Amino acid sequence: MSEKKKIHLSGNKGMQVALGIAVVEAVFFLSYFMSVGDESDRYCCIMALGLALAVALSAFVVNMFLIIRNKVELRRAALKALGKQGIRKIRSDEAAKYAYKGIVKLFQGKYPDADDLLQRALSLSSVRQNQMFCIEWLIKLYEATENDPRLLWCFRKAAEFAPDDPEVQSRLGHAYYVEGKLSSAEYCFQQALEYDPNHGYSYFSLAKIYMVRCEDDKALETLQKLVTIQENHPLVYAELATWYAMHDDEEKCRENYEKALLCGYKDPEELSRRMTALHTFNHAPDATGEDLPREYYKRCTLEEEDTDAGNV
Repeated sequence: MSEKKKIHLSGNKGMQVALGIAVVEAVFFLSYFMSVGDESDRYCCIMALGLALAVALSAFVVNMFLIIRNKVELRRAALKALGKQGIRKIRSDEAAKYAYKGIVKLFQGKYPDADDLLQRALSLSSVRQNQMFCIEWLIKLYEATENDPRLLWCFRKAAEFAPDDPEVQSRLGHAYYVEGKLSSAEYCFQQALEYDPNHGYSYFSLAKIYMVRCEDDKALETLQKLVTIQENHPLVYAELATWYAMHDDEEKCRENYEKALLCGYKDPEELSRRMTALHTFNHAPDATGEDLPREYYKRCTLEEEDTDAGNV
């Protein structure tokens, strides 16, 4: 999408530059033509002016071609997004027509227009598949504009339209988790597991929520259950290694750390620094722990808040 937007803008800019050059050259040569008195000089001036105008005209034609081609590509991409029956849908379905126009505007970088058109398409859609289609493109729009509140609105609407879709529930749960709304996030991940008891991401996310809340036993239980579902996933063993490192169990920490590496953990150095930081943090009161995982920082903060509350 971003590349198509750049082509669209560069074409307009190139055309403006070409016309600007042509105008400047025309003014220059016309002034020079009026000032010279010799016939041969005037002839050379006319030839140079004609050549400059020809070059500018060629640049103009090329840029017009790029703009037209870009528009055709954008419309073709928008039709492709609607599926094999895209043209027929546009002709017979008002919602599809607005969705198509909204996608084109999105590709062009005209975000307010895209928002309005896609919202119209959503309001006219009564079938779940079409509603989810509009939501997915609105998500792309709000991701492009970094509009987090509207993104969360999209995730909520998607869960409203498709409450039995574990991927939809887990995506909403992740959005809540990022915002720090742990209870709402937990509910969404549990809903995902209701419809897919083997949904690994939901187990993984629930374990992280329990770690943030200092519900360590529940976190360990969830991670151990996840191992039975995704026994070769490096992130599961990395989290288990983190859990055991947080509880100063060096043997099990190393065991799961090595399993994470064996399963292909993408950043072994980062994981090693995390384990070292946790070990140091456990055994050295003055350690900064800058490589500690985010959950451990939250854990410490929660512990401090509980202590302060008790003192009050």
